[in-house]
Amino acid sequence: MTQEPADPPDPAAHFGNLISAYTDTIRTSDFKANLAVLFVAIMMGPIVAYRDKYPHFLSLPIVLAPFIVAFFCLLICVFPRYPRRGNRFLIRNPSKDDFVFVENNEDDIEQLKIRCAILSGILFWKTLFLKISLVICLGTIVIIFFLLSYSLVERLF
Repeated sequence: MTQEPADPPDPAAHFGNLISAYTDTIRTSDFKANLAVLFVAIMMGPIVAYRDKYPHFLSLPIVLAPFIVAFFCLLICVFPRYPRRGNRFLIRNPSKDDFVFVENNEDDIEQLKIRCAILSGILFWKTLFLKISLVICLGTIVIIFFLLSYSLVERLF
């Protein structure tokens, strides 16, 4: 039994699939960042409400500083970043000849590669800042829990 050689993959279809996957993942990342903003806003209420129970050396701005940093990271995560690449596309005095379709597959593949690289970079930074903000928020909650526990134990004895 001999195997038939597989057809070489179509580069345009490959990069098109990557672009659609990156776009969907960027949208999902934006949704996660919006939920994280809501989560951080809800978490800050109880933290501010128990401000008198923290140890005396922690003021409210110090306790809220990690959440400000997390909000900044989430703002960067949600902020759309589509940098300008290449030259401007200006047409002066257009004619019908300017809009004739010419099939040049190599230029299309290069454009797809560039678009794929741009979306990859955007996704990298969105994911990085989303992870940073979530680690800050969850770590701060754990630290505040231990500080409140310490304060409670200190008042009992």
